[in-house]
Amino acid sequence: MSSGDSFFRAWRSLSHRRHALPVPAAGVAPPLAAPPGGRRRRTNPARSPAALVAALLLLALVLAACGEAGVTGGSNELVIAPDGAGAQDGLPAASADLEGTPAIVPNPGDERVTITLFFGSRSGLLDPWPWRRTVDRPQRTADLARIAVENLLDPPPNSPFVSVLPRGTRILSVSVDDSQQTAYVNFSEEFVKNHPGGSYGEAVTIHAIVQTLTGIPGIRRVQILVEGKPVETLAGHIAIDQPLERLLIVPGPVPQGAVPGPAAADEPAGAAGSGAAGAEGGAGGAASSGSAGGDAGWTPWQMERDDAVMNFFQGEVEQGRMQWLTDPVEAARYLATTYGFYGWDEYVLLYRTDRGEGSGLGEALVRVRHGDSYYTLHMIQPREQGDQGIWVIHDIRSRAVQTGRKPVDPELVQGWQQEVDNGANLWRLDPVDTVRRQGGLYGFDPYSDEYTLVEMDLSRGQALVRVKHDGLDYEVVLVQPVRRGEKGVWWIDTVRFGTEATS
Repeated sequence: MSSGDSFFRAWRSLSHRRHALPVPAAGVAPPLAAPPGGRRRRTNPARSPAALVAALLLLALVLAACGEAGVTGGSNELVIAPDGAGAQDGLPAASADLEGTPAIVPNPGDERVTITLFFGSRSGLLDPWPWRRTVDRPQRTADLARIAVENLLDPPPNSPFVSVLPRGTRILSVSVDDSQQTAYVNFSEEFVKNHPGGSYGEAVTIHAIVQTLTGIPGIRRVQILVEGKPVETLAGHIAIDQPLERLLIVPGPVPQGAVPGPAAADEPAGAAGSGAAGAEGGAGGAASSGSAGGDAGWTPWQMERDDAVMNFFQGEVEQGRMQWLTDPVEAARYLATTYGFYGWDEYVLLYRTDRGEGSGLGEALVRVRHGDSYYTLHMIQPREQGDQGIWVIHDIRSRAVQTGRKPVDPELVQGWQQEVDNGANLWRLDPVDTVRRQGGLYGFDPYSDEYTLVEMDLSRGQALVRVKHDGLDYEVVLVQPVRRGEKGVWWIDTVRFGTEATS
């Protein structure tokens, strides 16, 4: 399956959810109704769960979703964020009375506002890429939406970025139904006639439009029109005849009760858990394991693969621009929009080192809270280490804890015991260290979680460790399957949900 195939299948399965088309407000271009006798036919309607799993497992290897940047990024720049930031769904809260009220918030007195646009890369890798641009603040959300779409035709000069809109495309109108938080973008016929085709190119074009607009507070859906009418597809692959929503591309939680087995006999601290595609939250998954030190095995959202973009970003920093890329948290806030996060999500630095173990690169872990879900971004410095090196995203993993029981693997645990007897990996003799180092396989974090030994009975070869993770308590039951006592290795037998933390 090609990278484009995986991307457009993800769009079909996740972003193109079925919505009744809203009744447009005054001045909003109305979409066409379905023909009498049934729904419009689709050229490629498959949306099965199996297709979603397959698509997102491959999607994790190549592409991204995108969104809005969210904090001051330099002199004279202010990035908009909604008053409802931190709402449970991670999206701007809808106002009960929007009529006659400008929806661009906060600080409506500011004359300039920063939007985040998305462009393709000349290399064709990891499209689309985010790009901040500061513009004059208009009075209405619809005006800002039009400015944003028009700017998609104008990539930054002397950069590796290109517009993903087809040659000759004109923006005929842009309107917003505030009550439905839906933007209607009306393109000229060149939008379809001049599109080069291909599932990859089609997906990137739609992706850039939808994610640019849903990065504006007050817009949650985008209806694409051509000459005033909805069309089934742009180039035959992705249904766009109804409003499209933002796509979040991240590892999904493993189904309740499923626990992955430990990876290798010498799995380092900070290992990522295996993921499975999950419809809830719009997340797909991909199996991943590896260390915070950059070992092979991390799910490859590797931005560093695009050399042209990395060199351009580093050059911008060296010339005094895009300084937020030198801070791992602010770089995460900016670049994570590529994968569907918002700039107004909560970003917290968990860990940073100038020389990551094994990679020799600057590395950092940043926790993101998106709605009610938590994720960890693995950041690296691909060009220079230190204060002037840019940070980019190397991997994303879910922080959802995977509860359940994992039966002992006799062959694996015998190998662990042999290593300990030979003087290696002695941390396996301590139940707390075992959970801290291998807990990443189950969604825990070795740097920010709290680990407490509740009880240990060496005569029975059993121990209980409590872990406080993202405000919740979990209990981890360990056993000594090979040898009981001080010289026996510990095996994580069960992870179970505790009680909500009170502090």
